[in-house]
Amino acid sequence: MMVLRTPRPTPAGLLAVALGGLALFGWGSFALTASNQRSLTTELASVRGERDALQSWQKQFKDAEAELRDVQGRIAAARDEVVQTSAAREKAKAQLAATQRDLAAVTKRLDQARDKVAQTGSLPAQDPAKKPAAR
Repeated sequence: MMVLRTPRPTPAGLLAVALGGLALFGWGSFALTASNQRSLTTELASVRGERDALQSWQKQFKDAEAELRDVQGRIAAARDEVVQTSAAREKAKAQLAATQRDLAAVTKRLDQARDKVAQTGSLPAQDPAKKPAAR
């Protein structure tokens, strides 16, 4: 019977195996890191695109808000103008009514004077207090 002997590892052989294992581990880590970095770079680009889209959307909202404020300001100014116009209209109506009353009174006096002239054929003498001013 023959006994087989397994060769005993030498320190150089152990060192070569250890260095080979470390090299495989290092290259594996590098590949994993590179893969993760590509994934992160892709995700970063996606996030940047979403951020840009959100910033654009926010700008649109800010522009719309500014336009809305401008329109609200114009509406407030138009309301003020309507209030002023209504007040001026009411004042003009009051003046018109007063003028129409005055016109009716003058027309009545004129008709009365014409009736007197038609009845007497001449104008009555005026009181000194009611004489028209000299022109």
